[in-house]
Amino acid sequence: MKLKFCGFQSLQDVKNASTLPIDAIGFIHYEKSKRHQTIQQIAQLTSIIPKQIDKAVVVVNPDFSTVEQLVNETYINTVQFHGLKSLDLITKVKHHFPTLKIIKALPADNNLSERIKEYKHIVDLFIIDTPSKDYGGTGKSYDWTILKTIPTDIPYLIAGGIDAQSIDEISTLNLTHQGYDIASGIETNHKKDFIKMTNIVNKVKGDL
Repeated sequence: MKLKFCGFQSLQDVKNASTLPIDAIGFIHYEKSKRHQTIQQIAQLTSIIPKQIDKAVVVVNPDFSTVEQLVNETYINTVQFHGLKSLDLITKVKHHFPTLKIIKALPADNNLSERIKEYKHIVDLFIIDTPSKDYGGTGKSYDWTILKTIPTDIPYLIAGGIDAQSIDEISTLNLTHQGYDIASGIETNHKKDFIKMTNIVNKVKGDL
């Protein structure tokens, strides 16, 4: 199972997370988000992450120049696209940066299957999140049984209010997900909590 911890804002939290056997650390570049980080901040935060951990940036309906600047001026190797009109942009980004990993976040709604078909040829991984006008970051979960409609060959992570308890509940559903994308579930009072991060790693990856 893969673990992506997301929404980091401080060097100390990144250092703490980097000591754990997680697969990716994510940063939000979206001004409407409470976890927003500037390109300069993301450059600093990604500079200390070990090579074996993917460095992801979350963007919402960006223009190409913003993605280009993030790729060229930070250490990210993964872009996570939110928003519904990004197919042409993703195609352009993939053409210009063929080694870049592409994640597409989709809301868990009635259009999920159609949207997966639309993007599956161009993205490396999907993240299925709680439907929201704010494109995720709600800290709220949804009815995970909708994920049973996803074909078994589609790689995806589950997001949306994931914590240790919900991981236990999801494990009983026999889904084909590859892991979890977690932000609020590893926080206490809106700050990253190393104990929560460690507990989730132990639960998903096995005891450290």
